[in-house]
Amino acid sequence: MPQCALTVEPIALSTLMELTRELSIGQRAADTPVRLHTFLHRRIFPKLGGYHTELYLRNSENTALRPPTSLQSFRLSNIPPELPLHEPLLLGALCSDQPVTLQTADEIPECLRTTSNSTHLLIPLIDRNTTVGTLYIGSKEPQVFSHDFLTGIMTFTTVIGSRLSSMRTIRQLKYSMRALEYSEQIRSALYEISEQAHSSASLDDLYGSMHKTVNRLIHAQNFIIALVEERSQGTFYQFPYFADQHDSYFQGQKVKLDPDKKSLTAYLLESRQPLLLTPENFDFICRKNHIHFMGTRPYSWLGVPFYLDHLSGAVIIQSYDDVIYTEKDKRLMSFVARHVGDALGKRQAIDELRTAKERAEQAEKNKSAFLANMSHEIRTPMNGIIGMTDLALELKLPPKLQTYLGMVRTSSDRLLKIINDILDFSKIEAGKLDLAESPFQLKPDISEALQLLTLNAKQKGITLKVDFDAELPDSVVGDSGRLCQVITNLVANGIKFTEKGSVTLSVRETISQPEKPDQITLHFQVRDTGVGIPENKIDQVFKAFNQLGTTIDQNNRGTGLGLVIAAELVDKMGGRIWIESIPGKGTTFHFTTTFARPSYTATAPFVLKTPISQPTSITTTLDILLAEDEYINQTLARTLLEHAGWNVTIAENGLAVLNYLTQKKKQQHFDLILMDIQMPDMDGFETTRLIRNRERSTGTHIPIIAMTAYAVNGDREKCLKAGMDGYISKPIKPGQLRTEIEVILHTEKERLANTGSD
Repeated sequence: MPQCALTVEPIALSTLMELTRELSIGQRAADTPVRLHTFLHRRIFPKLGGYHTELYLRNSENTALRPPTSLQSFRLSNIPPELPLHEPLLLGALCSDQPVTLQTADEIPECLRTTSNSTHLLIPLIDRNTTVGTLYIGSKEPQVFSHDFLTGIMTFTTVIGSRLSSMRTIRQLKYSMRALEYSEQIRSALYEISEQAHSSASLDDLYGSMHKTVNRLIHAQNFIIALVEERSQGTFYQFPYFADQHDSYFQGQKVKLDPDKKSLTAYLLESRQPLLLTPENFDFICRKNHIHFMGTRPYSWLGVPFYLDHLSGAVIIQSYDDVIYTEKDKRLMSFVARHVGDALGKRQAIDELRTAKERAEQAEKNKSAFLANMSHEIRTPMNGIIGMTDLALELKLPPKLQTYLGMVRTSSDRLLKIINDILDFSKIEAGKLDLAESPFQLKPDISEALQLLTLNAKQKGITLKVDFDAELPDSVVGDSGRLCQVITNLVANGIKFTEKGSVTLSVRETISQPEKPDQITLHFQVRDTGVGIPENKIDQVFKAFNQLGTTIDQNNRGTGLGLVIAAELVDKMGGRIWIESIPGKGTTFHFTTTFARPSYTATAPFVLKTPISQPTSITTTLDILLAEDEYINQTLARTLLEHAGWNVTIAENGLAVLNYLTQKKKQQHFDLILMDIQMPDMDGFETTRLIRNRERSTGTHIPIIAMTAYAVNGDREKCLKAGMDGYISKPIKPGQLRTEIEVILHTEKERLANTGSD
């Protein structure tokens, strides 16, 4: 029979309330169940008297209630190590929401009988209507607990339960925060991987950057990228990146997929599913799938494939120590592999675009070099044809022969214009049609450009008129040559399509803009009385290779590029071009251009083209060294120079030039060198540089003028940079040649005067 229960309270109610207040304040520092348990045993439970008290919480398997810690200092024989939830007697007591006292033998579960206590008090810890634990109080003597005590002890356990609930909330918040931080780390890393496709200088840099990024998320000291390559001989996989502490020799290797002897990588790529190997399943998976492992066996292995439209492969990590990858790691690597594949796909596209760009640039360079070479090769014989024809026309010839040679000269001019149009159009296509910026005299330059067209108009019996606004400035800053090219193209077009009447060029200044006082916009009109253009064909005028076919003279149709080039030049000069036309009555081309106003007044004299028979302004006899390897061009240049009364010595290449200037037997004084560029043995550039180097020690300076068939954009600058003083392109125009010689010699004379040399 049970002993008589004592009626004395185990602890005064006031003391219990004081302990409850102490618990409420002191447990705030306890942020885990273990720390709370330690606090209770050290600060609270000893003050409950000679009773045996313990805190029990549900374990992770939900099979028993156990103390939060296994500290031996808190383990006593009269306190059960755990309260199993499978015992019906105990489970019934724990399911109550009120304190339960167990004293009789038939109501005490087996786990409590092992203690020396005769009274067992279980006070439930309830959170959200669920018992999460219990506070156990055991007494060796039989004990009866009053209602007030039980109410007080319930208040006491409510504080404990509230703290445990707060801990769970805090743990959940911390877990959510860690999950959020981890998610942000993943998002940031995946973004980095995507951006690295653009920022990495090369594929090797991209692979290395990816490795570092992934290694921040997961243990990835050993990081491998495999790519699939389809060939006519079969399917191969290669390792463009194989960072491994044991098997780095796989870097760059290519392996053919063998269905009878699959490696782990081959099986991964074939299965198209992520594969996780741990020490527990490694051998089983390899045996089951007949996998032949290559290289050093890892402790854990994780591979994830990726598949894109034009790229497939896998990302692999492996460990050789105690790191074991998990399903969580596999999910993470699935995201990583997808982004790695996307990044590699982007990089592949970028590299392909860069390669295509480099090929296009190289093709453009080849095209430019081809055009420059063809320009030189065509201009060289053209120089002979035009020059020798001009010389022949100066002779007293029978009228019929004079007529024939005139036709040759006209055909040569047309051919030269076609060549120039094709070269200019090629520059437009390449985006390399540049404009010069220098002061020029507006009216004289335009008038000179129209001189030849005046003769053409006269031959057709039509009038060419020029109407300059009286208020036009004397000079502007821009590209005189390109402006005159536009004007001559439009005027020549007007003459071509006009059989009677006139072609008129008028130039006016538009209303100036007060906010741009340093600029001037001019309005040009080229009006003809020709056949006009049908309205449905006006839009085709500025299309390349387009010929309207409205001219009666079918032998003078041209390339269809002149107006295209004119429109492009007008656009580059900051203007626009448009057409007004009435079929049967005529056409008016309008265009505007914007020029800068010069900061000074241009005073350079206007020089007209000089006919061959006109004497030069140089009164002294010049000794000229002509560097030219082509016989016809030698003959032409010698004839032109000797007509001017000058002495000519011919050198067939650069070495011959240096011999004339340095060897005592041949050494003589030359006033000027006319230097061809493309010559055998030593070209004009190298010859000029050697001459200038020699002059640094002698203090002398002989004027050198480039006379070359190289006439594309930049050739003049190359010649001047090499040390030449002037430049003239072939075909040589006699007046232009003499003018260039006069200008260079005048400049040299002023230089000598300023330096005090003779």
